[in-house]
Amino acid sequence: MTSPFSGFENSTLIFKVSDGTYTINAAGNRKPNTVDAIIKAVLKPASYSSVNTYAQEIQQFAGADGHAVLLEGYLVNPTTYPQGVEFLAEAEAEITTAIDKPETGRFKLLPIVQSPYVVATGIDIITPIRGIFRRN
Repeated sequence: MTSPFSGFENSTLIFKVSDGTYTINAAGNRKPNTVDAIIKAVLKPASYSSVNTYAQEIQQFAGADGHAVLLEGYLVNPTTYPQGVEFLAEAEAEITTAIDKPETGRFKLLPIVQSPYVVATGIDIITPIRGIFRRN
């Protein structure tokens, strides 16, 4: 089933997730092999109350330059989080702003709670997403 937000996606997030295999580096340590988990989503700046809730997290992720913004929206493709993508994971991101200029950066996925009603009815085509986007 396709997302009701299909056609409105404005961002591509590429998460690196383990594929269950590993290689051994020159020092003899195991290094997990990764694959790309690509998520397309529709994102917009978060409401003022959400920004206050995550103000400390935004400050830590932004560092001294302050090029970070809290974004929220919905997954478009896939409509649910891929296996291996967990909260607080970071992704390479490309987001198209309102002026149709793509911006690249890092996106840190923040925890978000799905509506209990939506979960109880088994609807999985409107999965929310929230995170901090730090421009390059």
